[in-house]
Amino acid sequence: MTTPYLVLARKYRPQRFLDLTGQEHVVRTLVNALKSGRVAHAFLFTGPRGCGKTTSARILARALNCEKGPTPEPCGVCGPCVEIAQGNDIDVQEIDAASNNGVDDVRALREAAKYMPARDRYKIYIVDEVHMLSGAAFNALLKTLEEPPGHIKFLLATTDPQKLPATILSRVQRHNFQLVPLGKIVARLREIAQAEGVQISDGALALVGRQAAGAMRDALSLLDQLFAAHDPARGEIGDAEAAEILGALDESVLREIVAAVLARDASAALAGVQRAYEQGAEMRRLAEDVAERARNLLLAALPGVKQDLPDHELRSLAQEAEGNDPAQLSRVFDLLQAAQDEVQKAANPRHALEVALLRAVYLAPAGSLPELVARVEQLSSSAPVAKLERKAEPARSPESAPLQSRWKQLIEAVKAARKPAAASALEHGSPLKIDPSGVQLAFRRGDARAAIVAEVKADIEAVFERALGYRAPLQLVEQEPEGATVAEEKQKQRNAAQSGRLTLGREHPAVRSAVELLGGEIEDVRDLGEE
Repeated sequence: MTTPYLVLARKYRPQRFLDLTGQEHVVRTLVNALKSGRVAHAFLFTGPRGCGKTTSARILARALNCEKGPTPEPCGVCGPCVEIAQGNDIDVQEIDAASNNGVDDVRALREAAKYMPARDRYKIYIVDEVHMLSGAAFNALLKTLEEPPGHIKFLLATTDPQKLPATILSRVQRHNFQLVPLGKIVARLREIAQAEGVQISDGALALVGRQAAGAMRDALSLLDQLFAAHDPARGEIGDAEAAEILGALDESVLREIVAAVLARDASAALAGVQRAYEQGAEMRRLAEDVAERARNLLLAALPGVKQDLPDHELRSLAQEAEGNDPAQLSRVFDLLQAAQDEVQKAANPRHALEVALLRAVYLAPAGSLPELVARVEQLSSSAPVAKLERKAEPARSPESAPLQSRWKQLIEAVKAARKPAAASALEHGSPLKIDPSGVQLAFRRGDARAAIVAEVKADIEAVFERALGYRAPLQLVEQEPEGATVAEEKQKQRNAAQSGRLTLGREHPAVRSAVELLGGEIEDVRDLGEE
């Protein structure tokens, strides 16, 4: 009779605490508790799927019930150790809370807990996905969980601890499991591949680790899939074959895209996107992976920065980073990181990604600030002598209308009286008359500045009386101003001056050289005297 095939996730399931991958903080606590004899009556193991919660519960159960225990190193050969590993120990019950979540199920558990174990030292209940219990079931469990008989241990596991009542959380010793780092996953997968006698490339192992996203169980299932699909006659499982079997993007595509961006090769960058598209890559995920690749390359260029990556990738990244300036890598990473949001929201994600890559390709070379200043000064000294100065504005003729001239004098008088807000509001009005009968001022309908003037009307009239030498009541009317207001004239003058400065700036040889060096463009030229 043929022996049934045992999948890798079960065949290589850890049987000792030392075999757990990536959960050293939990292992240390549990081992010390077993050594000191301070083992709690109820534990809660929380964390993402596939990171070792239920496995740790089984190992703890073996450590507690081993004939040589309680011990942090169960023998693995005695009756309790063997039967717990096989899942058929009568005193260690594994309960799936998803399908046994009612109050009656908990009552049955509570009744059974009263009886002593049939053979082992402790009667242990391993409750998986405990957050699936109903509210009534949790309430029924409370008293037993808080004060169980001395021969009872509860080992609870969940991927969703926030759904547990606070009354439950306060009665257990909680241990938070973490996603397993990529480097540790790859190292473990390599050990298993060697034990299975299968040749597989470092890149293929790294791809499996990335696809698993921190879950060791998922990594073993994916590795099993690779082994099953591979023809041993073809020799080693390579990167391309692994990507094809798993339906993932070949890591070489990411390398080519980022390398093309750094080499300022637009066609190669776009060809990389095309290749990824032909492999069935999802463009939003591709944008994330490209940004991550740029990040890893940047960190590899920084001395003393450690990354959780397989050794072969660290060596490759360090080699690539040697020929690139960290400042430039930082700018490329910043741009690609920001582009992820654009790609996520775009109606056509591929186009958004291509635009982001082209933007990164044509990014100006980076450099430290002192270096850039020195280069600009060098260009300035070698450029033809030319002065960047403000063009003289043509002299303005006196105001043809005495009314406008007198109106400006009145506004200046209001300014001199330290009423800047009132003066600014008056500049947006148009004078209709200024004579002993009064000052008539027009504002456009709905202009809020008319209300400002109305609030301080008495103060303005007092200023007008001192300036004119006679009392001139202020009258406000709503109508379109006749001609340009003082405020509009000032804005026209500012626009003309700014346009002139911008033209001079763009024409200056030293400025043009600096723009070419920095890869930017002039948006504005300001007169510091006007700031």
